[in-house]
Amino acid sequence: MNAKRITAPLLDVLEVLADAFQRDEEPHGWTIMKAIKRSGPTVYGVLERLEEWGWVVGTWEDLPPDENRPRRRFYRLTPNGRVEAAALLAQRRPAAVVAARRSLPGGAV
Repeated sequence: MNAKRITAPLLDVLEVLADAFQRDEEPHGWTIMKAIKRSGPTVYGVLERLEEWGWVVGTWEDLPPDENRPRRRFYRLTPNGRVEAAALLAQRRPAAVVAARRSLPGGAV
């Protein structure tokens, strides 16, 4: 089994997703890119990795046929992803631990 590669962009994305969960929101990729000031390939690569790990679920929006724009994909942490994100953020980014705790049911780490 390969070890999970933990990078600064991955931690950035997890912080945004933990905060979004706390606010009952599901950000789309562009929102995450703007929040952490990282490029699309970086953010989408991280999101793909998190989906492969089972930490994140992405869902495509239903777009009416008359809308002339690309569909957006919205992301949220899975229950396991919330636990893993909280533990990882507590270890690697202690300042983010408050947001990570709030993203867990019951506020526990």
